[in-house]
Amino acid sequence: MEGKQFSSPRSATNTPLQTRYQRRDSQLSPAPTKPSMAAVEPHAFASSPSPTSTDALPPPSPVAAAGARKRKAPAATARKPRKQQAQEPIQISVYYGHRKEFYLVGGDDLVDCSYISPREKDCARVVGELPLQPQLMSLVDLQLWIFNLFRLHPETQDLAFKGFLKQRTTDMCDDFEPDWYLEYYPWENRDFYTDKCWRAFANKLKRRRNVTQKFMLYVESSEIKHHAILLKAVHDDYSHMARIVLPGTKCLSTFKYRFIRLVEDLAMTPNDIIAYLAKHYGEQMSPPEAWRARQKALEREFGTFYDSHNLAPRLLKDMASENHRVFVDIKDAEVPGCSGFRVLHRIFWVFDQCSQAFHHCRPVLCIKGMPLCGKYHGVLLTAVALDANDCSIPVACAVVEGETKESWMWFLRNLERAVWHEFAVCIIHDYKREMIHAIEDFLNSSQRQWPKAESRWCMEHLADNFSAYFGDKKLVMMFKKLCQQRRVNKFVKIWKELDELTTKYTADKELAAQSPCNQPNSLEYEAEGDHADDNNRKITKFSDWINMKPMEKWSLAHDRKGARYGIMGTDITDVYKNDPVLKGITCLPLSVIVEVTFLRLVECFKNTSAAANEAIGNPAVNFPEHVQVDMNSKMQKSRMHRVIRIDTDTGKNFHGKVVWRFKVQSRQKTEVVHLNSEDTPNTNKFERSTIRESATCSCNKPQLLHKPCSHVIAVCCQIGVSTATYMSLYYSLTYLGRTWSGKFDESKISLDYRYRYIVPFEDKITTWIPDKRLERGLPSFLTSDRLETVAEEAEQQRSTGDGSAEDNQVATTCAEEPNQI
Repeated sequence: MEGKQFSSPRSATNTPLQTRYQRRDSQLSPAPTKPSMAAVEPHAFASSPSPTSTDALPPPSPVAAAGARKRKAPAATARKPRKQQAQEPIQISVYYGHRKEFYLVGGDDLVDCSYISPREKDCARVVGELPLQPQLMSLVDLQLWIFNLFRLHPETQDLAFKGFLKQRTTDMCDDFEPDWYLEYYPWENRDFYTDKCWRAFANKLKRRRNVTQKFMLYVESSEIKHHAILLKAVHDDYSHMARIVLPGTKCLSTFKYRFIRLVEDLAMTPNDIIAYLAKHYGEQMSPPEAWRARQKALEREFGTFYDSHNLAPRLLKDMASENHRVFVDIKDAEVPGCSGFRVLHRIFWVFDQCSQAFHHCRPVLCIKGMPLCGKYHGVLLTAVALDANDCSIPVACAVVEGETKESWMWFLRNLERAVWHEFAVCIIHDYKREMIHAIEDFLNSSQRQWPKAESRWCMEHLADNFSAYFGDKKLVMMFKKLCQQRRVNKFVKIWKELDELTTKYTADKELAAQSPCNQPNSLEYEAEGDHADDNNRKITKFSDWINMKPMEKWSLAHDRKGARYGIMGTDITDVYKNDPVLKGITCLPLSVIVEVTFLRLVECFKNTSAAANEAIGNPAVNFPEHVQVDMNSKMQKSRMHRVIRIDTDTGKNFHGKVVWRFKVQSRQKTEVVHLNSEDTPNTNKFERSTIRESATCSCNKPQLLHKPCSHVIAVCCQIGVSTATYMSLYYSLTYLGRTWSGKFDESKISLDYRYRYIVPFEDKITTWIPDKRLERGLPSFLTSDRLETVAEEAEQQRSTGDGSAEDNQVATTCAEEPNQI
């Protein structure tokens, strides 16, 4: 019977249902322990007949047959190893730019479900490729992946993202359901607060049998909403920076620090922040983490660096339209194919109150540039005037891409249009090649609006260049003394002494360089590119270095007509650290620079004007405080002088100019003083001519400083004339009060401008975006105490040549120079 079952036609043609039940019975029934001989013999020998008789063969042993069967079984049933299927990367849709608030965006707001309610999508998307095993990624890895996908700056502080997932499991009974039935399933919202939250979501992204699923991400930041526009704004040769993790930073965009102190005191350095947080909150952190906490606090309080490029022009234009007392000039470029978007390159602004204040200040403008230390490269250019008390007034401000000849020319032309003075204006600037060439072209231009202008160099910056050649501190101090010297005879004496000392210094330096123990790897202060060119001349002494530089540009004794009013540049060297208006603003977003300068000017004008009016109303005060201190010192010194009048009767008359001459003797010297009285015709023919009084002295101080020296004061006391007669009006209390008399209307600036919602894809309103090529590398600390650890790691990174971050290892990059636009 069993043999018939194997060969039965019916058994060979079983129905599928019978086959299923037979397979189930075979799985459920236990395996036979010993096969029967009747079932083995026909199949074992019928297929291979023996040439001899079957009687000669020994009878087969049931045990042996069974054993042979068992030995062949593993070879017959052994399966070949499965061929490992190649894993494919996961393609995931990443949506961005929805008009709703981030926490209100749901999955149905991103995907257009035409089966339910057809509508237009309010957002855009890109398709990204996750790694083969996304569940192994940390939250930091996911953020870096998003940075690379959207070409974001690694210091992006406002990045937020979440995931959406829908899936259904099918079996044999669900074959009738169509594929689009999954659209009716609700989206599951997943917020990624920790690595565990992300990995739980990533584990569901694996391909599984009988599981149909859809998944997507939604990301939001101020820069991502204009992602498509930014790609059109940059050139094809643009390459974004390596995305890295700051040292000691566990998460790239999550920080809990929002302390008022970090925003109010803008001059705090990373070390100050560390000490403050450790003292008040017990938080221990590294300098990069402290700097990031500061940046996070600034962006939460004032808005992001990206949005500030759009808010700053809007704020200034609103103030100009409402107040009509703000001069604004913007240089931008339209994004190809996007008429409503423009790349902001430069912005210039002048408040009319500051421009009017300059009319009553000495006609001297100190222009200076300071690099921004925010998210983008740039330079803050300022023109600063000084009042009678030597208090600085920021007359004009601008933000440009860098200090180039073109950018300085653009700044000077706008400065000439917005600021005016009745006398010749002296421009004091740094000793830099770009500035020198720009100012020379500006002064020689036939289209200049100022009647006359002069240029002088800042003593402090020129001294830095001097130190590059002669690094001895004593020599630097002697050079500054030479620059400020007013007497020509003393000037010549110091010059000769400098020649001798610098010759000796250079000889000693060359002798030390020839020593095998002191072979330098590179020349000290090799970066001479920021300074003017010295034609690669060999410099062995001071005269070799200074001879090609005009003396009127740097020497007070040779200042023609006293154009610089004794201002050597020392007052503006640290203007960005000490000035109450400009202090610490270079770390702020662009729109906040405008806002903070305006609000500080309001406060500064209010306080200084009140103090000036109080001094004017006090009859015991004759001059501003700073001038009064100087005059008291000179008055005390003048008591030691002896005055001898040369012209006994009347002064000599030279072409309508009356001159009185006096000889003033001191303990060691004798000076000659001339008191001049000249009729100056008035421009109005119906008014009388005015008499202009002036004084000169052989000590050269009145001619250079425009105020009396101790010798002139001694003469005035002798003849009974007020010393104020021979002092410039720019040092008077009257002009000090007029300088700060401007009134600011605080209501003209609305502080809610930062919270006005801007539609990401609205083309009807002009939207300004930053130049993505000006993104700054990491880290950038333009503070007094630079981070040595970060600099060392950056140097090590450059030496290894590896610019990527692996396994979240600490890595940094140094700041790159801005590209020229």
